[in-house]
Amino acid sequence: MNITGLQVANCRRKLLLLFFLNISDYLCTITIIQYNGFKEINPIMIYLLEKPMFCFVIKCILPLILVGYIFYAIKNASDNLIFIVNIVMFIVVVFYLLINIVHIINFIVLFNMY
Repeated sequence: MNITGLQVANCRRKLLLLFFLNISDYLCTITIIQYNGFKEINPIMIYLLEKPMFCFVIKCILPLILVGYIFYAIKNASDNLIFIVNIVMFIVVVFYLLINIVHIINFIVLFNMY
């Protein structure tokens, strides 16, 4: 496998990780809010949470479609684009990891209250 092939594989792994982190964020958010332990601070999520089916589509179905499309399209991307996508996805994965760490902390705090 050449360098570009490794970079594409790297992008795909990050893409799958990002998808699962997004789903984890969604499930944790819903769970924590259902226990009335915390309030959502993201104004977009506040709006989406008022419409559960729409929220599910935006947080789960739409990302799945995007992952599928990018998974397919990345193999035809230029080396420069793949390089840039890898950097951007690294930053977004770190961001979502931080969000999930905050959720874990919130779970610890919430369940220690009961």
